[in-house]
Amino acid sequence: MVGKYSPNDVSAQADQLCVQIITDQINYYSYGFIANPLENKSDFVRSTSHSLDYDWNSSYEYTSTNQNSKWIVIMKVPFKDLRFNVKPPYQWKIILTRYLKNEDKYYTTPFLTTQMGKDYFRNAIDITINEEIRRDRNFYLRPFSIIKSDLLENETKFDHENFGFDLSFNPTSSSKLKATYNPDFSDVPIDDETNDFNSKYASFYAENRYFFIKDFNALGINSTSFYSRQIVQPDYAVKFTGKTNLLTYGVLSSKAKQVANKDGIIINSNDIYNIIALKPSTENFSFQFTLLNRMNKDYHNEVLHLKPNWEFQKDQYLWFDINLSIKDTLENNSTKGYYGIVGYDYRNNDYNFTMSATQMSRDYTVDMGKIYEDDYYGWNFNSTLNREFKNKLLRSIKSNIDASEEIDNKTSRLLERYAHFDLCLNSNYHLDFELDCTSVKEFYSEKYFDKYQISFQTTWSKPKLFNAFVGINYVNYIIYALNNDYQGRYLQMGLRGIIYKYASYSISVDNMNYFNIPTVDNVDNNYWLANMDISFSFSNNLDLTSGIRFNNYEYYDQSQHIGLFSNLRWQFKKRSYVYLGYNSANDKINEVDEYSYQQAYLKISYSF
Repeated sequence: MVGKYSPNDVSAQADQLCVQIITDQINYYSYGFIANPLENKSDFVRSTSHSLDYDWNSSYEYTSTNQNSKWIVIMKVPFKDLRFNVKPPYQWKIILTRYLKNEDKYYTTPFLTTQMGKDYFRNAIDITINEEIRRDRNFYLRPFSIIKSDLLENETKFDHENFGFDLSFNPTSSSKLKATYNPDFSDVPIDDETNDFNSKYASFYAENRYFFIKDFNALGINSTSFYSRQIVQPDYAVKFTGKTNLLTYGVLSSKAKQVANKDGIIINSNDIYNIIALKPSTENFSFQFTLLNRMNKDYHNEVLHLKPNWEFQKDQYLWFDINLSIKDTLENNSTKGYYGIVGYDYRNNDYNFTMSATQMSRDYTVDMGKIYEDDYYGWNFNSTLNREFKNKLLRSIKSNIDASEEIDNKTSRLLERYAHFDLCLNSNYHLDFELDCTSVKEFYSEKYFDKYQISFQTTWSKPKLFNAFVGINYVNYIIYALNNDYQGRYLQMGLRGIIYKYASYSISVDNMNYFNIPTVDNVDNNYWLANMDISFSFSNNLDLTSGIRFNNYEYYDQSQHIGLFSNLRWQFKKRSYVYLGYNSANDKINEVDEYSYQQAYLKISYSF
């Protein structure tokens, strides 16, 4: 299947050939390079847990030709983009994978599956390079300029804050230094509409600050400890990462710009964020040390993150996740807290499970990250079964069981009991079925509520033009604003596809309908959400992506929200781009449409 043109690291929806290179046989990760018929570029780092980080980028190149019904790929992978030991001989490994899109099947040499865990890396093909690889600084400097026009105020801003730059180079073959000044995220699409109107927590948006999340995870943390979108607008950021035979390390420092509203009230202070990380590793043991800091002249918050992980027997792991915090402000005395987890993992080809126990103190504070609860202890159990079959009807079956409890530290009162079961059947006819059941007992407002959700979804993915899914959910949710629980029906639908090789689209529509909710101004009992994206790709270097975000949730005087964006991207040189875009947000208030913002921008970046 030829697929479509696409920007770097965006799926071509096509056949592919993937080359993975393993330069580090202790830390268990690989570099991946994908070839498609239309010469799309997509590279990644595969972690020990087999998650793929497509935010890592390299300068690999390849050609793709079709001769006499044979697909021929010639690929060049610059070693300067890889991290490896300085002196030869270099003992590396390689994995080759062929993917057939129409059949949705992978063919790998040697035979490997991700269910093998670390053996996926251990059993790759050995290669030895005896000749010394020449050191390359891999230096590039990319200044950029952006012009923004506020279409509501009919005002165009262009001053020193409209300039910035990105810098990157390799001090050694196993380390990288990156810096950015006044980074801009105008070309990042606006967030999808999600059904979080009834959440008791603040909305969580996916990470999209590429500077902070690119490269392999040398800092050894997740969004619980560091959530880059806490930095609303970075002023600058510097990151240094590297590795030796037995040690991975990283340093990150960033300063946020001070942001004030129209009344001069500061809504985001110019805090400084710092991270220092070390991870010594051996064949079966690793120990992550990470120190995180957020500070200003009148305040500081530090968190020490410690995570030892020991594979004491093949496919069996014992690990600890220890976090100690301290916070000092002028208004309050110093507060100290802790958050700890102890866990056991078992993994094999088809089945794996995790058991863990956790406790968090009331005063645990991680202002550079994101947590939802504190002052509790509890346990968690998770198991996953993934089995493939060789018959005409059923291709694979996947199931997951997850159970947990959270209990109040002081009173030992049950705060939440959670149970979840998921079963997914994948057929050889590209028609898949999924059953998902969730039950939650939650203590809220001094009483217990029983929540549940029963979901059934079917997906059809055979035709290139139309890939569809439909899901129906019967639920019983707590409506926190009404301090009661109500039953409802949640409908989800989606459609996506490729129109020849020049265009693709995706549409998702959700409808939430609660039963028997009283008529109030602050809760809507029947509302719709919609997200639509369409992309026209004239080549892999030139594309136009536009989207609509919609909801008609009624909340007091507001009854509708529409977000629009359109981004034109032209890569005229390696790592050099021109972006032209528009985005806006429109809310219907008292039946009158009002724009909260409406802007256009032009951004040019050039790489040296």
